[in-house]
Amino acid sequence: MPTSHLRIVAAPQGAQEDDRPDAGTSQLAFPATLQRYEGGRLAYHKDSIAVEAPLRLQVEGVLDTTLSRTPGDDMNLVAGHLFSLNMIRGSEDLSNVTFNYRGRTRVSVVLKTTGAMRRLFPSPRPVRVRAERLFDFKETFERRQNLFKSTGSTHAAALFSASGEMIAFGEDVGRHNAFDKAIGRSLLEGTLDEVAIAMLSSRLALELAVKAQAANIPILCGFSAATSSGIDYAERNNLTLVGRLRNGSFYLYSNGWRILS
Repeated sequence: MPTSHLRIVAAPQGAQEDDRPDAGTSQLAFPATLQRYEGGRLAYHKDSIAVEAPLRLQVEGVLDTTLSRTPGDDMNLVAGHLFSLNMIRGSEDLSNVTFNYRGRTRVSVVLKTTGAMRRLFPSPRPVRVRAERLFDFKETFERRQNLFKSTGSTHAAALFSASGEMIAFGEDVGRHNAFDKAIGRSLLEGTLDEVAIAMLSSRLALELAVKAQAANIPILCGFSAATSSGIDYAERNNLTLVGRLRNGSFYLYSNGWRILS
């Protein structure tokens, strides 16, 4: 993130020389021995538990909130969260970002301009995708869900180009956090304009549709169903909503003209 000042007071335990908050060096899961009921009896079973920890986010004079998240990708999470709140348009709007990992994790952000940002987008891109390609994207998506495979308790979000290239990926115990991490990575790497499809492991609720529209992503896919408010918002804002994506089937909720059979 060359256009802002990033400072780390104390890196996460075990971090390497590349001590960026998005370096993914924090512990994401820990081993546990549980009791599991199967075949009519209880037995001890080794498992992995996803880590959920608070990150206090303070934006000078504007915001003080706590995000309950999976550690790692913290810079992407902060950037994506502030972007979704219309507080930044890009890394150039961040004057200073200071992470402190001593005790309770917190991050302090100074913005170059406070207040809501008005983002001007180009005309909607004429994106159209073959229906069968969505299953290819889903397969690529699921191969990246490493934390979910070991814990079974995380959500994920992936951003794809129209050609199927995975541009960004985020995984977190929170579905909003996962989407923010993916958007934040793409924003900071300058690739957000290339994104045509966002794919989520979660249901398609209103807040997630708003995030997709804020990032000018024309197609939003989810493994679960859409909510009524999510569908209403998508219809009003020219967002194609695809839900209940399975192997070989899905539902089209709005603006289906972008999906070709």
